[in-house]
Amino acid sequence: IELAGRTPWPGEPDDLPADPAAMRAVLAGRGGSVAEIERRVRTVLAQREIGRTIDEVRAAGGDPAYRSLDVRDPDAVRHLVKELRGRIDGVVFAAGVLDDKLMADKDERSFRTVFETKADGARTLLAALAEAGAEPGFVTFFGSIAAVLGNRGQTDYAAANDALEPLAASWPGRAVTVHWGPWAPAADHSGMVSPELAREYERREIGLLDADEGVAALLRELAYGTDRAVLYTASLW
Repeated sequence: IELAGRTPWPGEPDDLPADPAAMRAVLAGRGGSVAEIERRVRTVLAQREIGRTIDEVRAAGGDPAYRSLDVRDPDAVRHLVKELRGRIDGVVFAAGVLDDKLMADKDERSFRTVFETKADGARTLLAALAEAGAEPGFVTFFGSIAAVLGNRGQTDYAAANDALEPLAASWPGRAVTVHWGPWAPAADHSGMVSPELAREYERREIGLLDADEGVAALLRELAYGTDRAVLYTASLW
């Protein structure tokens, strides 16, 4: 199982507490700007989650590896696909970044960062697979309910996820875009929402997908589905 993402790996050893708030307090005591502290917290949390994921895959009998790359870099993506060599059984593309703002407050750079990471990244990956002559049994793009129903402050993110559908339709093999609703946290994984966002969803009576149910739904879709795009959610907006 080959994992890839922007987070640097392996991470540097750290003596920071597990709780993000406590982590911020420790880093603040060491100096640095608020932005620098937040970047460090996000990186450490992401690296710890990568480590837990790798351990879980190994415990289940898999042989995982992680590579750090930016999916917007065509050369890096092509290099990754070529390095894999041999059969590629399946591909799950879940790259994405958020920079939620109303369109009136958003500049072009912000829009491009959000849109290109998902839309251009997916296009680059498909091109690399085709160039390498790979024929995966399935290609799955992780989209968002925002592409289907919209979401305030996420025009760029909605557009990026919507752009995945024609890409899936262009792939000659089995390809599906799954537009997910928000996932609930599970065990040591934070899900797709922060605690603050989870409280906001609760206030708006928006349900969160159970992680086990989400995984089961995806496996059923890959095994039996024929649609190029589907929506899975615990509730509508």
